[in-house]
Amino acid sequence: MLMLFNRINGPLLAARFVLFGPATVILIRRLNDAALDLASLPRGWVLHETQVDTFQLLAWGVAFYLLGQLGPAREPKRSDIAGAIVVCLIGSLNSAVGLAALSLFLLVTAGGDVRRRAVATVFGALFAQQAIVPILFALIVSELIKFDAMLVGTAVKLTITGASWQNNIIAVPSGHAVEIGVPCCSFRNVSLAALSWVALTKLERPEWRRLDLVVLATAAGFQILANTVRLYLIALSPEMYLYWHSGLGARIFAVGASAAAVLISVYGAHLVSAGAASRSPVASLT
Repeated sequence: MLMLFNRINGPLLAARFVLFGPATVILIRRLNDAALDLASLPRGWVLHETQVDTFQLLAWGVAFYLLGQLGPAREPKRSDIAGAIVVCLIGSLNSAVGLAALSLFLLVTAGGDVRRRAVATVFGALFAQQAIVPILFALIVSELIKFDAMLVGTAVKLTITGASWQNNIIAVPSGHAVEIGVPCCSFRNVSLAALSWVALTKLERPEWRRLDLVVLATAAGFQILANTVRLYLIALSPEMYLYWHSGLGARIFAVGASAAAVLISVYGAHLVSAGAASRSPVASLT
């Protein structure tokens, strides 16, 4: 048996299992959960929830790519294999808890490898998106909606004579009125942009830089601004409401907001890297 294990390069297979096994098990569990969630959603929610899962899949793709870039796999210790098996078992029962366990496992076994810590960061962001963000959203959703309503209501009152804004309800002189509700909250798009920012920044480089926070603020600010513009248009008339809330405009907004989150994250991370490279001292050859 030992000869067979060595002949098929057992140590390499064990090393690959330690890296990819837990992540694969957790991803399969997550995809299964997402499929069940989509099947139970009303038709109008499917587009939005698919957008959520698309960003999560983007982060998963980055994480697997980074795992593959860790270089020649060292022969794992027994503790590494045991830890990977435990994470697999946890992940097969609950994908969110499995992501937390996997992130912790990668951090513990990282040593001085910044690339492994980068992968752990992406999995940690996935855990936050799946488990922490919904809890946080539920706790502060009323305040978040008030913030969105304040932005839209202020814009409407400044630009339309006779328009009114009270609490979450915005009305225009024609008699058209809308209430800013939970599905229209910009927090959802901001959280997706943040996940994109983490994943694509780690794809660019394993180290964080201070200016990365400027990129995050830009990505989040764009999502809030874009959502405010969409809600402003929704508040103008019944026809605009139908177009931007449930018609083609809603799909245009979803695609545009998603593309903006990715582009800002990608080019922002690249510009930060380029700026850091231009400021670093250049060694001269003699």
